[in-house]
Amino acid sequence: MKKTGLGRDPLKWINSTSESAERSSVEKEVELHLSAKKKKEHGKLPKYKTFDIRLTSLLREDQLEFLEKLIRDIQKNRAPEFREERITKNTLMRVFIDAFMDVKIDTADIPDEEALLKKVRQAIK
Repeated sequence: MKKTGLGRDPLKWINSTSESAERSSVEKEVELHLSAKKKKEHGKLPKYKTFDIRLTSLLREDQLEFLEKLIRDIQKNRAPEFREERITKNTLMRVFIDAFMDVKIDTADIPDEEALLKKVRQAIK
């Protein structure tokens, strides 16, 4: 018999499909277990790690200054027992969105940002 250098079982490096299927099901179980564990430890994670989506927004200078001033005022005017959670620009944006989710805004015939602003101001009055 002529030696080829491949050894006794030249196809040894090929994994069977049943092993990979078993492995993937085990990996899925591990992922499910870890996600359940994360949910249990949800209270231990910093709040920013509990969010899934990152959103970038373009702002005017006066809008950014407003957010920063509001953050400074909140930080300055809260007692030590209320300083557990950090208030950031992202915190304010999420709070504003949550507040507007409860406001009924007339969405008919809005041509631009100015008209939308007028309708939002009417809705919150």
